[in-house]
Amino acid sequence: MMNFNNFLTKSLFLSFSLIAFIACEDFEVENLNAPDSERALSEDSDVISLIDGSVTDMFQQQITLWAVHNDGLADQISTTNAYLDFWGFMDQPRRPINNNTTNSDLYPVSAPWNAFNSYIYNANTILGLIDNGKSLTASDGSNVTSEKEMAAYFVRGVSLGFIGMFYDKAYRVEQSTDLGALEFENYDAIIGYALSDLDKAISLASNGAGLRIYDGNVISNSEFKQVANSYAAKILMGTSRTNSETVDYNKVLSYISNGITADFDPGAKNDIIFNNYQDWCTYTLSTGAGYLPVDQKVAYLAEGDATLQPQDYPTDNTVVLDPIANTDDPRIAQYFGYSASFGYLRESRGRHLFTNTRHDRFFTGNNRNFDGASLNLFPLAELHYLKAEAQLKSGDLAGAKTTLDASPRGTNGLTTVADATSIAKALLYEYSVEMHLNGSGGTNYCFMRRHDLLQKGTPTQYPVPATELEITGDSFYTFGGEGAGNPSTAPGPGWKAF
Repeated sequence: MMNFNNFLTKSLFLSFSLIAFIACEDFEVENLNAPDSERALSEDSDVISLIDGSVTDMFQQQITLWAVHNDGLADQISTTNAYLDFWGFMDQPRRPINNNTTNSDLYPVSAPWNAFNSYIYNANTILGLIDNGKSLTASDGSNVTSEKEMAAYFVRGVSLGFIGMFYDKAYRVEQSTDLGALEFENYDAIIGYALSDLDKAISLASNGAGLRIYDGNVISNSEFKQVANSYAAKILMGTSRTNSETVDYNKVLSYISNGITADFDPGAKNDIIFNNYQDWCTYTLSTGAGYLPVDQKVAYLAEGDATLQPQDYPTDNTVVLDPIANTDDPRIAQYFGYSASFGYLRESRGRHLFTNTRHDRFFTGNNRNFDGASLNLFPLAELHYLKAEAQLKSGDLAGAKTTLDASPRGTNGLTTVADATSIAKALLYEYSVEMHLNGSGGTNYCFMRRHDLLQKGTPTQYPVPATELEITGDSFYTFGGEGAGNPSTAPGPGWKAF
C-alpha cells in the first residue's frame, strides 16, 4: 500500500481506491493515485468502464460471503465452523465483535466497509468529471453522460445506504469534499445522504437512461426507477436499530408504491456476478448435511405442535430431532431438507448449535457461479413485507393483513389475523422462511434488529473497522457481548423466545 499525504489519511476511500479501481469489470489501471491518473481516465471508454464495473461490483457485494455472518447474528443459520469466525458470530452466549487489527478474521466487519466505500470513491470520480464538463460518448456514438451520472448517484446512494444500515457511523464523501476535514457522522445522517442520492438517480432516470448491470444486461429506464425506489424503501426501513426507533413510514410507503412489480433478478454471469452468499450456505456434504445449515428453529416455526419447537438443539447427545411432521406450508418441504447427519458440527463447541436442517432452495449442485443462475437481489416478496411492516408500524392493521394475504404467505395458503401481534409473528415467519437466503445480505438481521428480536448480546450494528480507526488515529471500540451496559447490543431475549 502506498503512502498517502497527510491530508488523505482520514479517508478509507484513499486507502482502497486502487483496489476498487482495478477490480472493476474490463478496466485495468496499475495505480489510480499515480501522476498519470488523469491520462488513465482520458478516454471515455475508461470512464464508462469504471462506473459500469462499479455497478456490477456493488450488486455483487450485497450477495457475497459477509452475509453469512449477518445470518448467524440473526439466528438464521448455525455452525460450529471457525472459518473466518463463523462460529464467533453464531456462538451462544453472544461474543463481542473482535474489532482489533490483530484479529486475522476481521473480514465480516472490514469487507463491506472497504468495498462500499471504494464504490463511493469511484462514483465520486465520475461525478467530479461530469461536474467539470466532461461529456461521455459510448462506442456507438451515443451520448451517455446523463445515464452514467444516474448510475454514479445510484451506486453512491446504495453504497452509503448499506454502510448506514450496518455501521454506527461513517464518512460522507462527495466529489467536492475536502478530505482533510472529514469527520464521522452518525448512521441516520448517512442514510439521509443515501436517500438524497437515490432521489437524484431517480430524477435523472426521467431522461430515459437505463442501467447496465453487466455486458449484455441493461435494465430499462422504467425498471431502474422501480429498483431505485425499492432500495430507497429498504434503506430507510433499515435505519432503525430498535423497535422504538421510528422512521417516516409514509415515505417508505411512497417509495414502495413506485417500487418493483416483479423480482429484480438480472441473472448471474459466470465469474462476473453470482450469488456467493447462497453458494456458501447451500453447499451440501456427501452425508446430506449442510456446510452452513439452517438454524433448527427456522424450519420448526412451521411445526404446528409447539412442544416440538425447540429454542435450541437439545443438549442431550442421544437426541436426534425428527423432520417437521405437522405443517400447512408447502414451502417447508420445498425450501428445507432434512439429514440425520450433523456434518461438520462439533459437539465440543456447543451442541445447542446443532441442526438437522439444510438449505434445499437455491441448491444447484454446490455451484451458483454459472450463466443464468438466479441472483435474487431484490425479490418482490421483500417489498410486500416492507409494505406490511410499514403499515403495521403506522397502525394500519387491515392494510398489513391485505398486503400479507397478497404476498407468498397468502398464495401458499397461510392466513393472517389483523391484530398487531399476529402480523408481527407473520412477518417473523415470512422473513425466516420466504426471505431466507433470498435478497441481499443482512435483510433478516436488519428486520430482527428493528423488532428487538435479536438474541441477547447480539451487536445491533457494526463498529468502524479497526483497520480504519488505525488510519484515523481513533481508539478501537466494539459492540456485542453480554456484559452490563454494552452499547449497541441487543438486550434479548431474542426471536427464539418470541
